Amino acid sequence: MWFCRWCGAPQPAAVDHRLPNRNRSGGWKKWLVGIISILLILCTVLIVLTALSFDPAALILSITAAAIPAVVYSWLVLRLDRYEREPWPVVLAAFGWGAVAAILLALVLEILTGSVLYAAIGDQNAADILTLAIGAPLIEETTKGIALLLLLWLFRSEFDNVLDGLIYGALIGLGFAMTENILYLGAEYLDDGAKALGELFVVRVIIDGFGHAVYTATTGAAVGWARSRYRKGGWRFVVPVLGYSLAVLLHALWNSSLLLVGDLYGHNASLFKVVLIQGPILTLAPLIVLFLIARASGRRELEILRLQLAPEVAAGVLTPREYEVVTTNELRKSAVKSAMRSGGKAARDQQQRFLQACSELAFRKYHLSRGESLPQGQQSPEDAYRAELVYLRGQLQM
Repeated sequence: MWFCRWCGAPQPAAVDHRLPNRNRSGGWKKWLVGIISILLILCTVLIVLTALSFDPAALILSITAAAIPAVVYSWLVLRLDRYEREPWPVVLAAFGWGAVAAILLALVLEILTGSVLYAAIGDQNAADILTLAIGAPLIEETTKGIALLLLLWLFRSEFDNVLDGLIYGALIGLGFAMTENILYLGAEYLDDGAKALGELFVVRVIIDGFGHAVYTATTGAAVGWARSRYRKGGWRFVVPVLGYSLAVLLHALWNSSLLLVGDLYGHNASLFKVVLIQGPILTLAPLIVLFLIARASGRRELEILRLQLAPEVAAGVLTPREYEVVTTNELRKSAVKSAMRSGGKAARDQQQRFLQACSELAFRKYHLSRGESLPQGQQSPEDAYRAELVYLRGQLQM
Protein backbone atom coordinates (compact mmCIF):
# COMPACT_ATOMS: atom_id res chain seq x y z
CA MET A 1 0.00 0.00 0.00
CA TRP A 2 1.00 3.57 -0.38
CA PHE A 3 2.18 5.69 2.50
CA CYS A 4 -0.95 7.71 3.27
CA ARG A 5 -3.19 4.67 3.00
CA TRP A 6 -1.44 2.53 5.58
CA CYS A 7 -0.56 5.40 7.91
CA GLY A 8 -4.19 6.08 8.74
CA ALA A 9 -4.82 9.42 7.03
CA PRO A 10 -8.55 10.31 6.96
CA GLN A 11 -10.27 10.04 3.60
CA PRO A 12 -11.52 13.48 2.54
CA ALA A 13 -15.05 13.79 1.26
CA ALA A 14 -13.86 15.75 -1.75
CA VAL A 15 -10.29 16.30 -2.86
CA ASP A 16 -9.15 19.32 -4.81
CA HIS A 17 -6.64 17.88 -7.29
CA ARG A 18 -5.12 21.21 -8.19
CA LEU A 19 -1.62 21.64 -6.81
CA PRO A 20 -1.58 24.53 -4.32
CA ASN A 21 0.29 27.60 -5.45
CA ARG A 22 3.17 27.47 -2.97
CA ASN A 23 5.76 30.17 -3.46
CA ARG A 24 8.90 28.06 -3.66
CA SER A 25 11.77 30.44 -3.09
CA GLY A 26 13.64 31.09 -6.29
CA GLY A 27 11.62 28.59 -8.34
CA TRP A 28 12.22 30.21 -11.70
CA LYS A 29 15.78 31.03 -10.65
CA LYS A 30 16.53 27.38 -9.92
CA TRP A 31 15.40 26.27 -13.35
CA LEU A 32 17.14 29.15 -15.10
CA VAL A 33 20.43 28.46 -13.33
CA GLY A 34 20.04 24.74 -14.01
CA ILE A 35 19.56 25.32 -17.73
CA ILE A 36 22.49 27.74 -17.86
CA SER A 37 24.63 25.18 -16.05
CA ILE A 38 23.81 22.53 -18.65
CA LEU A 39 24.68 24.94 -21.46
CA LEU A 40 27.95 25.83 -19.77
CA ILE A 41 28.82 22.15 -19.45
CA LEU A 42 28.25 21.77 -23.18
CA CYS A 43 30.56 24.73 -23.76
CA THR A 44 33.17 23.04 -21.62
CA VAL A 45 32.94 19.95 -23.81
CA LEU A 46 33.76 22.14 -26.80
CA ILE A 47 36.77 23.54 -24.97
CA VAL A 48 37.91 20.01 -24.15
CA LEU A 49 37.52 19.03 -27.80
CA THR A 50 39.88 21.81 -28.78
CA ALA A 51 42.36 21.13 -25.99
CA LEU A 52 42.61 17.45 -26.91
CA SER A 53 43.03 18.13 -30.62
CA PHE A 54 39.74 16.42 -31.47
CA ASP A 55 41.45 13.04 -31.03
CA PRO A 56 38.51 10.57 -30.75
CA ALA A 57 40.31 8.07 -28.55
CA ALA A 58 41.65 10.73 -26.18
CA LEU A 59 38.23 12.34 -25.93
CA ILE A 60 36.29 9.12 -25.29
CA LEU A 61 38.76 7.68 -22.80
CA SER A 62 39.35 10.87 -20.82
CA ILE A 63 35.70 11.93 -20.66
CA THR A 64 34.58 8.44 -19.67
CA ALA A 65 37.32 8.06 -17.06
CA ALA A 66 36.55 11.45 -15.52
CA ALA A 67 32.77 11.80 -15.89
CA ILE A 68 31.54 8.40 -14.68
CA PRO A 69 33.40 8.53 -11.34
CA ALA A 70 32.26 12.16 -10.89
CA VAL A 71 28.63 11.08 -11.25
CA VAL A 72 29.11 8.18 -8.83
CA TYR A 73 30.88 10.39 -6.28
CA SER A 74 28.13 13.02 -6.60
CA TRP A 75 25.47 10.37 -5.98
CA LEU A 76 27.29 9.30 -2.82
CA VAL A 77 27.48 12.90 -1.63
CA LEU A 78 23.76 13.51 -2.23
CA ARG A 79 22.90 10.43 -0.18
CA LEU A 80 24.31 12.17 2.90
CA ASP A 81 21.10 14.19 3.18
CA ARG A 82 18.42 11.68 4.16
CA TYR A 83 15.60 14.01 5.10
CA GLU A 84 15.54 16.84 2.56
CA ARG A 85 16.56 16.25 -1.04
CA GLU A 86 18.42 19.07 -2.75
CA PRO A 87 16.55 20.41 -5.83
CA TRP A 88 18.05 19.14 -9.09
CA PRO A 89 18.36 22.59 -10.67
CA VAL A 90 20.44 23.76 -7.70
CA VAL A 91 22.49 20.54 -7.71
CA LEU A 92 23.24 21.05 -11.40
CA ALA A 93 24.06 24.70 -10.78
CA ALA A 94 26.61 23.78 -8.10
CA PHE A 95 28.21 21.02 -10.17
CA GLY A 96 28.10 23.13 -13.32
CA TRP A 97 29.80 26.10 -11.68
CA GLY A 98 32.66 23.89 -10.59
CA ALA A 99 32.90 22.15 -13.95
CA VAL A 100 32.85 25.31 -16.04
CA ALA A 101 32.87 28.76 -14.45
CA ALA A 102 35.26 28.01 -11.59
CA ILE A 103 37.80 26.18 -13.70
CA LEU A 104 37.76 28.75 -16.52
CA LEU A 105 38.21 31.63 -14.08
CA ALA A 106 40.97 29.72 -12.32
CA LEU A 107 42.75 28.97 -15.59
CA VAL A 108 42.80 32.63 -16.62
CA LEU A 109 43.89 33.85 -13.18
CA GLU A 110 46.62 31.22 -12.84
CA ILE A 111 48.08 32.13 -16.23
CA LEU A 112 48.10 35.79 -15.21
CA THR A 113 49.63 34.95 -11.82
CA GLY A 114 52.37 32.87 -13.42
CA SER A 115 53.17 35.69 -15.83
CA VAL A 116 53.33 38.29 -13.05
CA LEU A 117 55.57 36.08 -10.91
CA TYR A 118 57.88 35.36 -13.83
CA ALA A 119 58.14 39.07 -14.58
CA ALA A 120 58.94 39.78 -10.92
CA ILE A 121 61.34 36.88 -10.30
CA GLY A 122 62.80 36.28 -13.74
CA ASP A 123 62.89 32.50 -13.16
CA GLN A 124 60.21 30.45 -14.91
CA ASN A 125 60.74 27.38 -12.74
CA ALA A 126 60.40 29.37 -9.51
CA ALA A 127 57.32 31.13 -10.88
CA ASP A 128 55.73 27.78 -11.73
CA ILE A 129 56.47 26.38 -8.24
CA LEU A 130 54.97 29.42 -6.50
CA THR A 131 51.90 29.29 -8.73
CA LEU A 132 51.41 25.59 -7.99
CA ALA A 133 52.05 25.77 -4.25
CA ILE A 134 50.38 29.06 -3.36
CA GLY A 135 48.66 30.70 -6.32
CA ALA A 136 46.56 27.73 -7.46
CA PRO A 137 45.09 26.92 -4.00
CA LEU A 138 44.15 30.56 -3.40
CA ILE A 139 42.69 31.07 -6.85
CA GLU A 140 40.85 27.76 -7.19
CA GLU A 141 39.28 27.82 -3.72
CA THR A 142 38.16 31.39 -4.40
CA THR A 143 36.56 30.63 -7.77
CA LYS A 144 34.82 27.59 -6.29
CA GLY A 145 33.81 29.42 -3.11
CA ILE A 146 32.07 32.16 -5.09
CA ALA A 147 29.42 29.60 -6.06
CA LEU A 148 28.57 28.95 -2.40
CA LEU A 149 27.91 32.66 -1.84
CA LEU A 150 25.78 32.80 -4.98
CA LEU A 151 23.76 29.77 -3.88
CA LEU A 152 23.24 31.31 -0.45
CA TRP A 153 22.08 34.55 -2.04
CA LEU A 154 19.86 33.13 -4.78
CA PHE A 155 18.48 30.02 -3.08
CA ARG A 156 18.60 30.78 0.62
CA SER A 157 15.59 28.58 1.40
CA GLU A 158 17.43 25.58 -0.10
CA PHE A 159 20.59 26.31 1.91
CA ASP A 160 19.54 25.35 5.43
CA ASN A 161 22.55 24.33 7.47
CA VAL A 162 26.04 22.82 7.69
CA LEU A 163 25.00 19.68 5.81
CA ASP A 164 23.61 21.62 2.85
CA GLY A 165 26.75 23.73 2.65
CA LEU A 166 28.95 20.64 2.83
CA ILE A 167 26.98 18.91 0.06
CA TYR A 168 26.93 21.92 -2.26
CA GLY A 169 30.63 22.52 -1.67
CA ALA A 170 31.47 18.89 -2.44
CA LEU A 171 29.42 19.01 -5.66
CA ILE A 172 31.23 22.17 -6.78
CA GLY A 173 34.56 20.48 -6.10
CA LEU A 174 33.56 17.31 -7.96
CA GLY A 175 32.53 19.36 -10.99
CA PHE A 176 35.87 21.18 -10.94
CA ALA A 177 37.79 17.91 -10.59
CA MET A 178 35.87 16.31 -13.46
CA THR A 179 36.84 18.94 -16.01
CA GLU A 180 40.39 19.13 -14.71
CA ASN A 181 40.71 15.34 -14.92
CA ILE A 182 39.41 15.27 -18.49
CA LEU A 183 42.14 17.69 -19.53
CA TYR A 184 44.91 15.94 -17.60
CA LEU A 185 43.92 12.41 -18.62
CA GLY A 186 43.47 13.36 -22.25
CA ALA A 187 46.85 15.11 -22.37
CA GLU A 188 48.50 12.08 -20.76
CA TYR A 189 46.98 9.79 -23.38
CA LEU A 190 48.18 12.02 -26.21
CA ASP A 191 51.70 12.07 -24.76
CA ASP A 192 52.23 8.48 -23.60
CA GLY A 193 49.23 6.33 -24.53
CA ALA A 194 46.58 4.33 -22.68
CA LYS A 195 48.91 2.87 -20.04
CA ALA A 196 49.92 6.35 -18.87
CA LEU A 197 46.28 7.42 -18.82
CA GLY A 198 45.43 4.41 -16.65
CA GLU A 199 48.18 5.20 -14.16
CA LEU A 200 47.10 8.83 -13.91
CA PHE A 201 43.48 7.68 -13.52
CA VAL A 202 44.43 5.70 -10.41
CA VAL A 203 46.27 8.69 -8.96
CA ARG A 204 43.83 11.51 -9.74
CA VAL A 205 40.43 9.79 -9.82
CA ILE A 206 40.80 6.92 -7.35
CA ILE A 207 43.33 8.00 -4.72
CA ASP A 208 42.62 11.73 -4.87
CA GLY A 209 39.12 11.55 -6.32
CA PHE A 210 37.59 13.54 -3.45
CA GLY A 211 40.42 16.08 -3.14
CA HIS A 212 38.67 19.12 -4.60
CA ALA A 213 35.39 18.00 -3.01
CA VAL A 214 37.01 17.95 0.44
CA TYR A 215 38.47 21.44 0.03
CA THR A 216 35.29 23.15 -1.10
CA ALA A 217 33.08 21.12 1.26
CA THR A 218 35.17 22.57 4.09
CA THR A 219 34.29 26.08 2.93
CA GLY A 220 30.68 25.03 2.36
CA ALA A 221 30.26 23.60 5.85
CA ALA A 222 31.49 26.89 7.32
CA VAL A 223 29.13 28.93 5.12
CA GLY A 224 26.28 26.60 6.12
CA TRP A 225 27.06 27.20 9.79
CA ALA A 226 27.01 30.95 9.25
CA ARG A 227 23.67 30.67 7.43
CA SER A 228 22.17 29.12 10.60
CA ARG A 229 23.15 32.17 12.68
CA TYR A 230 20.25 34.25 11.29
CA ARG A 231 22.13 37.52 11.00
CA LYS A 232 23.27 37.37 14.63
CA GLY A 233 26.80 37.59 16.02
CA GLY A 234 30.18 38.38 14.51
CA TRP A 235 31.20 34.73 14.21
CA ARG A 236 28.93 34.36 11.18
CA PHE A 237 31.52 36.42 9.30
CA VAL A 238 34.59 34.86 10.90
CA VAL A 239 33.75 31.16 10.50
CA PRO A 240 33.34 31.22 6.68
CA VAL A 241 36.73 32.95 6.40
CA LEU A 242 38.24 30.28 8.65
CA GLY A 243 36.63 27.52 6.59
CA TYR A 244 37.91 29.04 3.37
CA SER A 245 41.38 29.45 4.88
CA LEU A 246 41.41 25.81 5.96
CA ALA A 247 40.37 24.76 2.44
CA VAL A 248 43.21 26.80 0.95
CA LEU A 249 45.64 25.33 3.48
CA LEU A 250 44.63 21.73 2.70
CA HIS A 251 44.93 22.44 -1.03
CA ALA A 252 48.31 24.15 -0.58
CA LEU A 253 49.61 21.27 1.54
CA TRP A 254 48.63 18.81 -1.18
CA ASN A 255 50.29 20.78 -3.97
CA SER A 256 53.38 21.58 -1.94
CA SER A 257 53.85 18.03 -0.73
CA LEU A 258 53.79 16.84 -4.35
CA LEU A 259 57.06 18.72 -4.76
CA LEU A 260 58.46 17.91 -1.32
CA VAL A 261 57.80 14.17 -1.33
CA GLY A 262 58.98 13.98 -4.93
CA ASP A 263 62.29 15.56 -3.91
CA LEU A 264 62.64 13.09 -1.03
CA TYR A 265 62.21 10.15 -3.39
CA GLY A 266 64.75 11.64 -5.79
CA HIS A 267 65.26 9.78 -9.05
CA ASN A 268 63.01 6.94 -7.84
CA ALA A 269 60.05 9.29 -7.52
CA SER A 270 56.83 8.50 -9.32
CA LEU A 271 53.51 10.27 -9.08
CA PHE A 272 51.89 7.08 -7.81
CA LYS A 273 54.40 6.70 -4.95
CA VAL A 274 54.05 10.35 -3.97
CA VAL A 275 50.25 10.36 -3.95
CA LEU A 276 50.12 7.06 -2.08
CA ILE A 277 51.79 8.86 0.82
CA GLN A 278 49.71 12.02 0.50
CA GLY A 279 46.30 10.38 0.06
CA PRO A 280 45.72 8.93 3.54
CA ILE A 281 46.94 12.10 5.27
CA LEU A 282 45.65 14.94 3.13
CA THR A 283 42.54 13.45 1.51
CA LEU A 284 41.27 10.47 3.48
CA ALA A 285 41.65 11.99 6.96
CA PRO A 286 39.77 15.25 6.13
CA LEU A 287 37.17 13.18 4.24
CA ILE A 288 36.47 11.12 7.36
CA VAL A 289 36.14 14.28 9.46
CA LEU A 290 33.67 15.79 6.97
CA PHE A 291 31.69 12.54 6.92
CA LEU A 292 31.38 12.63 10.71
CA ILE A 293 30.27 16.27 10.53
CA ALA A 294 27.67 15.31 7.92
CA ARG A 295 26.31 12.51 10.11
CA ALA A 296 26.08 14.83 13.11
CA SER A 297 24.30 17.45 10.99
CA GLY A 298 21.93 14.76 9.71
CA ARG A 299 20.99 13.84 13.26
CA ARG A 300 20.34 17.51 13.93
CA GLU A 301 18.04 17.64 10.90
CA LEU A 302 16.07 14.73 12.32
CA GLU A 303 15.68 16.57 15.64
CA ILE A 304 14.34 19.60 13.75
CA LEU A 305 11.80 17.46 11.87
CA ARG A 306 10.55 15.89 15.09
CA LEU A 307 10.33 19.19 16.95
CA GLN A 308 8.71 21.26 14.20
CA LEU A 309 6.27 18.65 12.88
CA ALA A 310 4.92 17.57 16.26
CA PRO A 311 2.53 20.57 16.42
CA GLU A 312 1.30 19.67 12.92
CA VAL A 313 0.02 16.35 14.32
CA ALA A 314 -1.79 18.14 17.12
CA ALA A 315 -3.32 20.50 14.55
CA GLY A 316 -4.48 17.61 12.35
CA VAL A 317 -2.20 18.47 9.41
CA LEU A 318 -0.36 15.15 9.79
CA THR A 319 -1.59 11.89 11.26
CA PRO A 320 0.49 10.23 14.00
CA ARG A 321 1.47 7.49 11.53
CA GLU A 322 2.59 10.04 8.93
CA TYR A 323 4.65 11.80 11.58
CA GLU A 324 6.31 8.52 12.56
CA VAL A 325 7.20 7.69 8.96
CA VAL A 326 8.44 11.18 8.08
CA THR A 327 10.79 11.18 11.09
CA THR A 328 12.13 7.63 10.63
CA ASN A 329 14.58 7.05 7.80
CA GLU A 330 13.83 3.34 7.41
CA LEU A 331 10.09 3.96 7.25
CA ARG A 332 10.58 6.76 4.70
CA LYS A 333 12.43 4.35 2.41
CA SER A 334 9.78 1.69 2.94
CA ALA A 335 6.99 4.15 2.09
CA VAL A 336 8.65 5.14 -1.20
CA LYS A 337 9.24 1.48 -2.15
CA SER A 338 5.65 0.60 -1.28
CA ALA A 339 4.33 3.45 -3.44
CA MET A 340 6.52 2.27 -6.33
CA ARG A 341 5.22 -1.29 -6.07
CA SER A 342 1.60 -0.22 -5.80
CA GLY A 343 1.38 2.65 -8.26
CA GLY A 344 4.60 2.82 -10.26
CA LYS A 345 6.80 5.84 -10.85
CA ALA A 346 3.96 8.38 -10.59
CA ALA A 347 3.00 7.15 -7.13
CA ARG A 348 6.64 7.04 -6.05
CA ASP A 349 7.13 10.64 -7.14
CA GLN A 350 4.00 11.74 -5.27
CA GLN A 351 5.21 9.95 -2.15
CA GLN A 352 8.62 11.60 -2.36
CA ARG A 353 6.96 14.98 -2.84
CA PHE A 354 4.88 14.39 0.30
CA LEU A 355 7.99 13.62 2.34
CA GLN A 356 9.85 16.58 0.84
CA ALA A 357 6.98 18.97 1.61
CA CYS A 358 7.00 17.79 5.23
CA SER A 359 10.74 18.44 5.48
CA GLU A 360 10.48 21.87 3.86
CA LEU A 361 7.62 22.86 6.17
CA ALA A 362 9.71 21.81 9.19
CA PHE A 363 12.79 23.74 8.11
CA ARG A 364 10.80 26.84 7.18
CA LYS A 365 9.20 26.84 10.64
CA TYR A 366 12.60 26.27 12.23
CA HIS A 367 14.25 29.19 10.44
CA LEU A 368 11.42 31.53 11.37
CA SER A 369 11.47 30.34 15.00
CA ARG A 370 15.18 31.21 15.19
CA GLY A 371 14.55 34.77 14.10
CA GLU A 372 15.02 34.70 10.34
CA SER A 373 13.15 37.54 8.67
CA LEU A 374 11.44 37.19 5.32
CA PRO A 375 12.14 39.62 2.47
CA GLN A 376 9.89 42.67 2.49
CA GLY A 377 6.48 41.85 1.09
CA GLN A 378 6.99 38.08 1.14
CA GLN A 379 4.52 36.05 3.18
CA SER A 380 5.44 32.98 5.19
CA PRO A 381 4.53 29.89 3.13
CA GLU A 382 3.58 27.50 5.98
CA ASP A 383 -0.10 27.36 5.01
CA ALA A 384 0.82 26.68 1.39
CA TYR A 385 2.98 23.73 2.52
CA ARG A 386 0.06 22.41 4.55
CA ALA A 387 -2.26 22.77 1.56
CA GLU A 388 0.23 20.88 -0.58
CA LEU A 389 0.29 18.05 1.95
CA VAL A 390 -3.51 17.82 1.77
CA TYR A 391 -3.35 17.77 -2.01
CA LEU A 392 -0.64 15.09 -2.14
CA ARG A 393 -2.43 12.94 0.41
CA GLY A 394 -5.51 13.09 -1.80
CA GLN A 395 -3.46 12.01 -4.80
CA LEU A 396 -1.97 9.09 -2.90
CA GLN A 397 -5.40 7.93 -1.72
CA MET A 398 -6.87 7.81 -5.22
